[in-house]
Amino acid sequence: MIETATATPKASATKRKIIEAAARLVYHKGFHATSLDMVAQAARVNRGSLYYFFRSKKNLGLAVINHYESLLHQNYLSPSFDIESSGREKIRRLAESYARMPIQDSPCCGCPIGNLSLELSALDEEMRLRLKRVWDGVFERIALVLAQSKEEGDLPEELEPLAHARAFFSQIQGAHIIARCSQDEAFLREDCERAFMGLPWAQNGESK
Repeated sequence: MIETATATPKASATKRKIIEAAARLVYHKGFHATSLDMVAQAARVNRGSLYYFFRSKKNLGLAVINHYESLLHQNYLSPSFDIESSGREKIRRLAESYARMPIQDSPCCGCPIGNLSLELSALDEEMRLRLKRVWDGVFERIALVLAQSKEEGDLPEELEPLAHARAFFSQIQGAHIIARCSQDEAFLREDCERAFMGLPWAQNGESK
């Protein structure tokens, strides 16, 4: 990917348009089924403009991962966690918001990062490691909130935040995989609620 220190607003807008078009196509069709020609057409740019910013499909794929990661934090983690509330309420908000994720554009497309992890993790080492860093960042943010809940007395002192963060979010990701087949919104909501309730909350997970 070519970066310039003096990128013009027009160039930045074109680059952003390419990434967003690629992200939409990859979300609906998958990475391998999305060609650079399809991206250029969807972004309404010529191949020269696309290659100016991205010398290869892999470079563009890494940019799409960055884009998905930003959306995950911007639309789900930050709204759930960057509020004045108990740790338990923050985790509940994340479970509830994540349960709505697959129906934004399609009832069956699932989590964008989860989809790419399934498709690419065994095929390209650089992309696998980049996706791993996305998940590690998610687990770390959830672990901080679980640590807050421990301090508030809502979770037991012996709880290991990072391990439970991984288990909680892995259960939600599993619910998304099943939702891609079932296309059942009610089941997805129930499964995400069970992931929340499965944490060892004080008072059986009921609000104080």
